[in-house]
Amino acid sequence: MLRILKSEKWAELPMRVGFGSFMHPTEKRLILIKQLGVDDIILNMYKNNLIDTNFDFLPLTGDKQWEYKELLLLRNRVENSNIRLLALENMPFSFYDKIMMGLPGRQEQLKHIQETISNLGRAGIPVLGYGWTPSGVWRSSTSFKIRGGAESMSVNLNDFIKAPLSHGRVFSEEEMWENYQYFLEGVLPIAEEFGVTLALHPNDPPVPILGGVPQLFRSFKAFKKGMNLVKSENHGLLYCLGNFSAMGEDINMVTEYFAKRNKIVYVHFQTISNSLDGNTKFNEVFVDMPGYYDPISILSKLKEVGFKGMIMPGHVPKIIGDESWKERGRSFTIGYIKGVISTLNSGIRS
Repeated sequence: MLRILKSEKWAELPMRVGFGSFMHPTEKRLILIKQLGVDDIILNMYKNNLIDTNFDFLPLTGDKQWEYKELLLLRNRVENSNIRLLALENMPFSFYDKIMMGLPGRQEQLKHIQETISNLGRAGIPVLGYGWTPSGVWRSSTSFKIRGGAESMSVNLNDFIKAPLSHGRVFSEEEMWENYQYFLEGVLPIAEEFGVTLALHPNDPPVPILGGVPQLFRSFKAFKKGMNLVKSENHGLLYCLGNFSAMGEDINMVTEYFAKRNKIVYVHFQTISNSLDGNTKFNEVFVDMPGYYDPISILSKLKEVGFKGMIMPGHVPKIIGDESWKERGRSFTIGYIKGVISTLNSGIRS
Protein backbone atom coordinates (compact mmCIF):
# COMPACT_ATOMS: atom_id res chain seq x y z
CA MET A 1 0.00 0.00 0.00
CA LEU A 2 1.15 3.56 -0.71
CA ARG A 3 2.63 5.17 2.37
CA ILE A 4 0.11 7.60 3.82
CA LEU A 5 2.90 10.21 3.93
CA LYS A 6 3.06 10.02 0.14
CA SER A 7 -0.66 10.63 -0.29
CA GLU A 8 -1.95 13.93 -1.69
CA LYS A 9 -2.80 15.20 1.80
CA TRP A 10 0.81 14.99 3.00
CA ALA A 11 3.22 14.71 0.07
CA GLU A 12 3.21 18.35 -1.08
CA LEU A 13 3.60 19.99 2.33
CA PRO A 14 6.77 22.06 2.93
CA MET A 15 9.23 21.88 5.81
CA ARG A 16 7.23 23.29 8.70
CA VAL A 17 6.88 23.57 12.46
CA GLY A 18 4.54 21.52 14.60
CA PHE A 19 3.72 20.84 18.24
CA GLY A 20 4.10 17.65 20.23
CA SER A 21 5.03 16.23 23.63
CA PHE A 22 1.49 16.19 24.92
CA MET A 23 -1.19 13.58 25.25
CA HIS A 24 -4.63 15.20 25.41
CA PRO A 25 -5.75 17.43 22.48
CA THR A 26 -7.91 19.69 24.63
CA GLU A 27 -9.88 22.51 23.04
CA LYS A 28 -7.77 25.15 24.82
CA ARG A 29 -4.54 23.58 23.60
CA LEU A 30 -5.73 23.20 20.02
CA ILE A 31 -6.86 26.85 19.98
CA LEU A 32 -3.41 27.98 21.19
CA ILE A 33 -1.69 25.86 18.54
CA LYS A 34 -3.86 27.30 15.78
CA GLN A 35 -3.41 30.87 17.04
CA LEU A 36 0.36 30.42 16.76
CA GLY A 37 0.00 29.55 13.09
CA VAL A 38 0.76 25.85 13.45
CA ASP A 39 -1.15 23.20 11.51
CA ASP A 40 0.48 19.91 12.57
CA ILE A 41 0.72 18.02 15.84
CA ILE A 42 2.00 14.77 17.28
CA LEU A 43 0.41 13.17 20.32
CA ASN A 44 2.61 11.39 22.84
CA MET A 45 1.00 8.33 24.45
CA TYR A 46 3.80 7.38 26.84
CA LYS A 47 3.20 7.96 30.56
CA ASN A 48 6.37 9.71 31.61
CA ASN A 49 6.90 12.40 34.22
CA LEU A 50 9.35 14.19 31.91
CA ILE A 51 6.57 15.38 29.58
CA ASP A 52 3.01 16.60 29.95
CA THR A 53 0.92 13.55 30.76
CA ASN A 54 -2.27 12.78 32.65
CA PHE A 55 -1.61 9.78 34.83
CA ASP A 56 -5.32 9.07 35.37
CA PHE A 57 -6.12 8.05 31.81
CA LEU A 58 -4.94 7.98 28.21
CA PRO A 59 -6.99 9.25 25.25
CA LEU A 60 -6.67 5.69 23.93
CA THR A 61 -7.91 3.12 26.41
CA GLY A 62 -6.37 -0.16 25.25
CA ASP A 63 -3.86 -1.81 27.57
CA LYS A 64 -2.56 -4.16 24.85
CA GLN A 65 -3.30 -2.37 21.59
CA TRP A 66 -5.00 0.73 20.14
CA GLU A 67 -8.39 0.22 18.57
CA TYR A 68 -9.53 1.57 15.22
CA LYS A 69 -12.65 3.37 16.46
CA GLU A 70 -10.75 5.31 19.13
CA LEU A 71 -7.94 6.19 16.71
CA LEU A 72 -10.45 7.48 14.19
CA LEU A 73 -12.23 9.61 16.80
CA LEU A 74 -8.89 11.01 17.99
CA ARG A 75 -7.78 11.95 14.47
CA ASN A 76 -11.09 13.64 13.70
CA ARG A 77 -11.04 15.47 17.02
CA VAL A 78 -7.78 17.08 15.92
CA GLU A 79 -8.84 17.66 12.32
CA ASN A 80 -12.06 19.36 13.40
CA SER A 81 -9.78 22.17 14.59
CA ASN A 82 -8.14 22.34 11.13
CA ILE A 83 -4.99 20.71 12.46
CA ARG A 84 -3.33 17.62 11.01
CA LEU A 85 -2.41 14.66 13.22
CA LEU A 86 0.92 13.48 11.83
CA ALA A 87 1.85 10.82 14.35
CA LEU A 88 1.26 9.03 17.58
CA GLU A 89 4.49 8.82 19.51
CA ASN A 90 5.56 6.23 22.08
CA MET A 91 3.40 3.20 22.65
CA PRO A 92 3.09 2.26 26.34
CA PHE A 93 5.89 -0.09 27.37
CA SER A 94 3.25 -2.65 28.34
CA PHE A 95 2.53 -3.07 24.61
CA TYR A 96 6.01 -4.42 23.82
CA ASP A 97 8.16 -4.86 26.92
CA LYS A 98 8.31 -8.64 26.46
CA ILE A 99 9.40 -8.15 22.85
CA MET A 100 12.19 -5.77 23.83
CA MET A 101 13.48 -8.15 26.50
CA GLY A 102 12.89 -11.43 24.66
CA LEU A 103 10.49 -12.75 27.30
CA PRO A 104 7.70 -15.33 27.12
CA GLY A 105 4.56 -13.70 25.76
CA ARG A 106 6.36 -11.67 23.10
CA GLN A 107 4.51 -13.46 20.29
CA GLU A 108 1.15 -12.34 21.68
CA GLN A 109 2.44 -8.78 22.09
CA LEU A 110 3.65 -8.79 18.49
CA LYS A 111 0.18 -9.72 17.26
CA HIS A 112 -1.31 -6.81 19.21
CA ILE A 113 1.25 -4.37 17.81
CA GLN A 114 0.56 -5.62 14.32
CA GLU A 115 -3.13 -4.93 14.93
CA THR A 116 -2.30 -1.48 16.33
CA ILE A 117 -0.30 -0.59 13.22
CA SER A 118 -3.05 -1.81 10.90
CA ASN A 119 -5.59 0.25 12.89
CA LEU A 120 -3.40 3.35 12.58
CA GLY A 121 -3.32 2.90 8.82
CA ARG A 122 -7.06 2.30 8.59
CA ALA A 123 -7.67 5.44 10.65
CA GLY A 124 -5.44 7.55 8.38
CA ILE A 125 -2.70 8.33 10.92
CA PRO A 126 0.57 8.29 8.93
CA VAL A 127 3.30 7.71 11.52
CA LEU A 128 4.06 5.72 14.65
CA GLY A 129 7.04 7.13 16.54
CA TYR A 130 8.62 4.65 18.92
CA GLY A 131 11.64 4.12 21.12
CA TRP A 132 13.66 1.01 21.95
CA THR A 133 14.27 1.99 25.56
CA PRO A 134 13.26 -0.83 27.92
CA SER A 135 14.94 0.88 30.88
CA GLY A 136 13.24 4.20 30.07
CA VAL A 137 14.46 7.78 29.77
CA TRP A 138 16.88 8.86 32.52
CA ARG A 139 17.51 12.33 33.92
CA SER A 140 19.38 13.63 36.96
CA SER A 141 17.19 16.72 37.33
CA THR A 142 14.16 18.38 35.77
CA SER A 143 14.81 21.69 37.55
CA PHE A 144 18.37 22.57 36.52
CA LYS A 145 18.62 26.36 36.53
CA ILE A 146 19.65 28.16 33.36
CA ARG A 147 19.08 31.70 32.01
CA GLY A 148 16.94 33.83 34.27
CA GLY A 149 16.19 30.92 36.56
CA ALA A 150 14.36 28.91 33.89
CA GLU A 151 14.31 25.19 34.66
CA SER A 152 15.70 22.58 32.29
CA MET A 153 16.52 18.90 32.35
CA SER A 154 20.04 17.74 33.07
CA VAL A 155 22.07 14.54 33.08
CA ASN A 156 25.02 13.61 35.26
CA LEU A 157 26.15 10.10 34.37
CA ASN A 158 27.78 9.75 37.79
CA ASP A 159 24.27 9.69 39.26
CA PHE A 160 23.50 6.47 37.41
CA ILE A 161 26.54 4.39 38.43
CA LYS A 162 24.84 2.84 41.47
CA ALA A 163 21.45 2.40 39.85
CA PRO A 164 19.90 -1.06 40.34
CA LEU A 165 19.30 -3.45 37.48
CA SER A 166 16.06 -2.44 35.77
CA HIS A 167 15.23 -5.97 34.59
CA GLY A 168 16.90 -8.23 37.13
CA ARG A 169 20.10 -9.01 35.23
CA VAL A 170 22.62 -7.65 32.74
CA PHE A 171 21.66 -8.17 29.10
CA SER A 172 24.03 -8.49 26.16
CA GLU A 173 24.17 -6.40 22.99
CA GLU A 174 23.66 -9.53 20.91
CA GLU A 175 20.40 -10.56 22.50
CA MET A 176 19.05 -7.00 22.36
CA TRP A 177 19.81 -6.81 18.63
CA GLU A 178 18.14 -10.19 18.13
CA ASN A 179 15.04 -8.93 19.94
CA TYR A 180 15.00 -5.81 17.80
CA GLN A 181 15.28 -7.78 14.58
CA TYR A 182 12.39 -10.01 15.70
CA PHE A 183 10.32 -6.85 16.21
CA LEU A 184 11.15 -5.35 12.83
CA GLU A 185 10.54 -8.59 10.94
CA GLY A 186 7.13 -8.79 12.57
CA VAL A 187 5.93 -5.20 12.21
CA LEU A 188 7.40 -3.76 9.02
CA PRO A 189 5.40 -5.98 6.62
CA ILE A 190 2.22 -4.79 8.37
CA ALA A 191 3.37 -1.17 8.21
CA GLU A 192 3.95 -1.57 4.48
CA GLU A 193 0.57 -3.24 3.97
CA PHE A 194 -1.33 -0.41 5.68
CA GLY A 195 0.84 2.56 4.65
CA VAL A 196 2.16 3.45 8.11
CA THR A 197 5.70 4.79 8.62
CA LEU A 198 7.61 3.80 11.76
CA ALA A 199 10.04 6.35 13.21
CA LEU A 200 12.75 5.30 15.69
CA HIS A 201 13.85 7.63 18.52
CA PRO A 202 17.40 7.45 19.95
CA ASN A 203 18.14 6.19 23.44
CA ASP A 204 18.04 8.98 25.99
CA PRO A 205 20.69 9.53 27.18
CA PRO A 206 22.67 7.76 24.44
CA VAL A 207 25.13 5.78 26.56
CA PRO A 208 26.29 2.14 26.34
CA ILE A 209 24.19 0.70 29.18
CA LEU A 210 21.65 1.78 31.80
CA GLY A 211 20.26 -0.42 34.54
CA GLY A 212 21.97 -3.44 33.01
CA VAL A 213 20.31 -2.96 29.59
CA PRO A 214 22.39 -2.01 26.52
CA GLN A 215 21.21 1.18 24.87
CA LEU A 216 21.36 0.10 21.24
CA PHE A 217 20.57 3.40 19.55
CA ARG A 218 23.31 5.56 20.95
CA SER A 219 25.33 6.44 17.82
CA PHE A 220 25.21 7.25 14.12
CA LYS A 221 26.74 3.82 13.45
CA ALA A 222 23.97 2.07 15.40
CA PHE A 223 21.25 3.95 13.51
CA LYS A 224 22.78 2.94 10.18
CA LYS A 225 22.67 -0.67 11.37
CA GLY A 226 19.11 -0.30 12.61
CA MET A 227 17.87 1.15 9.34
CA ASN A 228 19.53 -1.66 7.34
CA LEU A 229 18.62 -4.57 9.61
CA VAL A 230 15.28 -5.08 7.85
CA LYS A 231 15.17 -2.71 4.89
CA SER A 232 11.88 -0.88 4.32
CA GLU A 233 10.74 2.47 2.98
CA ASN A 234 8.30 2.48 5.90
CA HIS A 235 11.04 2.78 8.53
CA GLY A 236 13.01 5.88 9.40
CA LEU A 237 14.25 8.24 12.07
CA LEU A 238 12.41 10.18 14.68
CA TYR A 239 15.33 12.56 14.39
CA CYS A 240 15.97 13.92 17.88
CA LEU A 241 18.67 16.57 17.54
CA GLY A 242 19.19 16.70 21.31
CA ASN A 243 20.17 13.05 21.50
CA PHE A 244 22.31 13.09 18.38
CA SER A 245 24.08 16.07 19.97
CA ALA A 246 24.63 14.12 23.19
CA MET A 247 26.23 11.39 21.05
CA GLY A 248 28.81 13.91 19.88
CA GLU A 249 27.95 13.34 16.21
CA ASP A 250 28.47 15.77 13.34
CA ILE A 251 24.84 16.90 13.02
CA ASN A 252 25.24 18.31 9.52
CA MET A 253 26.79 15.06 8.29
CA VAL A 254 24.15 12.86 9.96
CA THR A 255 21.37 15.07 8.59
CA GLU A 256 22.71 14.85 5.05
CA TYR A 257 23.28 11.09 5.22
CA PHE A 258 19.78 10.17 6.36
CA ALA A 259 17.95 12.88 4.41
CA LYS A 260 19.46 11.67 1.13
CA ARG A 261 18.08 8.22 1.95
CA ASN A 262 14.63 9.63 2.84
CA LYS A 263 14.98 8.33 6.38
CA ILE A 264 14.18 11.48 8.39
CA VAL A 265 10.47 11.20 9.19
CA TYR A 266 10.17 14.17 11.55
CA VAL A 267 12.45 16.18 13.84
CA HIS A 268 12.64 16.84 17.57
CA PHE A 269 14.29 20.26 17.69
CA GLN A 270 16.09 20.84 20.99
CA THR A 271 19.55 21.93 21.98
CA ILE A 272 21.88 20.93 24.79
CA SER A 273 24.92 22.53 26.37
CA ASN A 274 27.47 19.94 25.19
CA SER A 275 27.90 16.33 24.10
CA LEU A 276 28.78 13.36 26.31
CA ASP A 277 31.93 12.79 24.27
CA GLY A 278 34.55 13.24 27.00
CA ASN A 279 31.96 14.65 29.40
CA THR A 280 29.70 13.19 32.07
CA LYS A 281 27.20 16.06 32.25
CA PHE A 282 24.94 18.10 30.01
CA ASN A 283 21.81 20.19 30.35
CA GLU A 284 19.16 21.32 27.92
CA VAL A 285 19.18 25.00 26.90
CA PHE A 286 16.98 27.56 25.18
CA VAL A 287 17.10 27.33 21.41
CA ASP A 288 18.83 30.73 21.17
CA MET A 289 21.53 29.95 23.75
CA PRO A 290 25.03 28.68 22.92
CA GLY A 291 24.87 24.92 22.65
CA TYR A 292 26.26 21.91 20.84
CA TYR A 293 25.01 22.98 17.41
CA ASP A 294 23.96 26.14 15.61
CA PRO A 295 20.16 25.94 15.12
CA ILE A 296 20.22 28.23 12.08
CA SER A 297 22.88 26.07 10.41
CA ILE A 298 20.87 22.89 11.04
CA LEU A 299 17.63 24.38 9.71
CA SER A 300 19.56 25.59 6.68
CA LYS A 301 20.97 22.08 6.17
CA LEU A 302 17.50 20.52 6.43
CA LYS A 303 16.26 22.91 3.75
CA GLU A 304 19.33 22.27 1.59
CA VAL A 305 18.81 18.48 1.59
CA GLY A 306 15.15 18.87 0.68
CA PHE A 307 13.55 17.80 3.96
CA LYS A 308 9.81 18.55 3.83
CA GLY A 309 8.64 17.11 7.12
CA MET A 310 7.59 18.50 10.46
CA ILE A 311 9.97 20.06 13.00
CA MET A 312 8.70 20.25 16.58
CA PRO A 313 10.15 21.50 19.86
CA GLY A 314 11.34 18.53 21.87
CA HIS A 315 12.20 19.22 25.47
CA VAL A 316 12.11 22.92 26.32
CA PRO A 317 13.03 24.87 29.46
CA LYS A 318 10.21 25.78 31.82
CA ILE A 319 9.78 29.54 32.13
CA ILE A 320 7.79 31.67 34.53
CA GLY A 321 4.05 31.26 34.05
CA ASP A 322 4.37 27.90 32.31
CA GLU A 323 1.87 25.16 33.04
CA SER A 324 2.62 21.43 32.81
CA TRP A 325 3.04 21.43 29.03
CA LYS A 326 5.44 24.41 29.15
CA GLU A 327 3.24 26.36 26.74
CA ARG A 328 5.34 29.52 26.92
CA GLY A 329 8.65 27.73 26.47
CA ARG A 330 7.29 25.77 23.50
CA SER A 331 5.76 28.88 21.94
CA PHE A 332 9.13 30.65 22.18
CA THR A 333 10.80 27.77 20.34
CA ILE A 334 8.05 27.67 17.72
CA GLY A 335 8.47 31.36 17.03
CA TYR A 336 12.23 30.99 16.71
CA ILE A 337 11.97 28.11 14.23
CA LYS A 338 9.22 29.84 12.22
CA GLY A 339 11.37 32.95 11.96
CA VAL A 340 14.42 31.06 10.73
CA ILE A 341 12.42 29.02 8.19
CA SER A 342 10.75 32.18 6.90
CA THR A 343 14.15 33.82 6.47
CA LEU A 344 15.56 30.77 4.68
CA ASN A 345 12.55 30.65 2.36
CA SER A 346 12.98 34.32 1.53
CA GLY A 347 16.50 33.66 0.31
CA ILE A 348 18.05 36.25 2.64
CA ARG A 349 20.46 33.63 3.99
CA SER A 350 22.44 31.86 1.27
